[in-house]
Amino acid sequence: MNDFIRIPSNPVPAGGEIITIDTADGAKLRAAIFPTENARGTVVLLNGRCEFIEKYFEVIEDLRGRGFSVATMDWRGQGLSSRMLKDPLKGHILDFGIFKSDLRNFIEDIVRPRLPGPAILMTHSMGGLPSLLLLADGYDYFARAVLCAPMTRIPQSRNVRAFTRMLAGAANSFGLSNSNVAGVKEYSMAFEGNQLTSDPQRHERFRTLQSTAPNACVFALTYGWLHAAIKAMDDIHKPGRLDGVKTPVLIISAENDALVDASDHCELAAANSAIECITIKGALHEILMERDEIRDQYWKAFDDFVAPIFENA
Repeated sequence: MNDFIRIPSNPVPAGGEIITIDTADGAKLRAAIFPTENARGTVVLLNGRCEFIEKYFEVIEDLRGRGFSVATMDWRGQGLSSRMLKDPLKGHILDFGIFKSDLRNFIEDIVRPRLPGPAILMTHSMGGLPSLLLLADGYDYFARAVLCAPMTRIPQSRNVRAFTRMLAGAANSFGLSNSNVAGVKEYSMAFEGNQLTSDPQRHERFRTLQSTAPNACVFALTYGWLHAAIKAMDDIHKPGRLDGVKTPVLIISAENDALVDASDHCELAAANSAIECITIKGALHEILMERDEIRDQYWKAFDDFVAPIFENA
């Protein structure tokens, strides 16, 4: 936990520092900060399910090139943070409120004291769900939030979603919360047919990171995780739940997303004038790991969205 995972194709951004966060319930969270000299602000960068800090080194360099310091972490139960089960390959949680609490503590205990404002929140996939819940609680530390392909709804029909909800609830009721969910495909280890990115080099880079540090990997998800995720997704869709969002939010969706329901993003945006939504044509789920021409569109949207923060600075 004290050093970064290193491979030649993924250099560590200069000045990076790993920090261990001891939580009140005994878990250890692995975080990192990447200060930038004379930074104009800080981006809190939060990854998705099964990911870890090193996957985002290129993104961190993109942000530092824009003048930002960066703070990031491995979510509880993945990367090199504490696992919730004895089997380290299982991604498990019983309540996404724990993720939300971990995030708030990370911001208050690490980001605020050590890095300059204004702060921008930037998330991918699963990381967007506890983040959006925190914003909906009225948390207003961030000047802007950019949510990349946030996991707000599973891309299934209403009937299939209802069955999935019933199945996850039943599995938990019968004591199977630690068991693997059957039929979940893993797309990070083979490029052919993957639904994450159309860029072979960036796909291979993460595969190499996983092969280099198998102790950082999570592949399966449990019924406990699925049940908790469904409850959190249901929560964000409750009438009026987004009324508490005070931070301007930009949701950037992938047109060809097969892992989260991109159509839901604009529905959420319609619920609060503080939320905007755009879609990047041709993008698969991992927009930040996509081909340059797709990533360039993401960064253009990011730059335009955060620019007003600095207009009168």
